Amino acid sequence: MTQHEFTFDAKKKMTIMERFSMFHEKNPHVYTTLVEMARKASKNGTKQCSIAMLFEVLRWRTNIETERIDEFKISNCLRAPYARHIMAENPELAGIFNLKTSETDDHF
Repeated sequence: MTQHEFTFDAKKKMTIMERFSMFHEKNPHVYTTLVEMARKASKNGTKQCSIAMLFEVLRWRTNIETERIDEFKISNCLRAPYARHIMAENPELAGIFNLKTSETDDHF
């Protein structure tokens, strides 16, 4: 087994919240940018938007750099915790994301 395989396998076994915490600590600019995007959408009259859409716009338009915790620049598994974290920390954005049940529900 190569070092890369070992590292990836170990991280794959982490919970979503563990992965989110590690990624968020290393990449606080991702949270800041997502909040700015959500605020802009809200200011423009959007009552609800999709965290998935914000992730795709972030990837497509900003060419954002991240310190990776796996092979992805920004993993889709981080959508649920980011949506919940954004709404928990920014009362003016409460309810902007329509949420499905997630294992991250109890953490925010």
